[in-house]
Amino acid sequence: MHYVIRDFNGAAEYFSEVGESRWAEISSVLTSLRPQLQPSDQAGIVGRPIFDPKATNAALTAKAAELGWTNVIVPPELQPFGKDWDAGKGVVLAEWQFSNYPFLWNNIIRSEAVFHSRGILTPLNGPVEALVIVTKTGSLPASNSTLYFEQAEAQINTVTTLGVFGIPIRLVGLGIEPDVSVLDCDWNLYSGRYSRVPDTAQRTFDIAWGRAGQYGNLAARFS
Repeated sequence: MHYVIRDFNGAAEYFSEVGESRWAEISSVLTSLRPQLQPSDQAGIVGRPIFDPKATNAALTAKAAELGWTNVIVPPELQPFGKDWDAGKGVVLAEWQFSNYPFLWNNIIRSEAVFHSRGILTPLNGPVEALVIVTKTGSLPASNSTLYFEQAEAQINTVTTLGVFGIPIRLVGLGIEPDVSVLDCDWNLYSGRYSRVPDTAQRTFDIAWGRAGQYGNLAARFS
């Protein structure tokens, strides 16, 4: 799958040097990922294809696990900010951030706290040195209030410019390249809102491009 990146707090240098092998693994996971779509249940666009966060999250977790990335439990004193990180290996944490946009800061705050404390989390083999956050770009239509790469980029840039956080962050946005007119994907149907195991079929959608969203990004519509 296509992706874009934005680095903060020295992440470009970190992932081109000491963290190069960790990034190579995450990059291979992302590029091997098939786009995951589902029908919307939102009023006004019921049945329209949109990004599927549940299937994407599950696929990323499974593919990363094949390379030794495992779930990392948040220390008890930080659990008001969540119970775990989706993946970690060596001294790098990774989070698949597809839920409502305020949860971005839960992830960054708890990651900054363990980075600052220099404590060692199980099963990492040293103090945390960097964080990878994977989200979606505005090219993928999705449920209301979910985080987009462009929104996360603007927010993190504002805060890191002020020097509030120090942890190196690589922000990743999954998306569709603007010159693509046809998308081959997994089409996932769920038995209910809270079901996590879909009935999946391979489908191909034609793409019509339009400009939409707060940041004026190109957005795909599937037919």
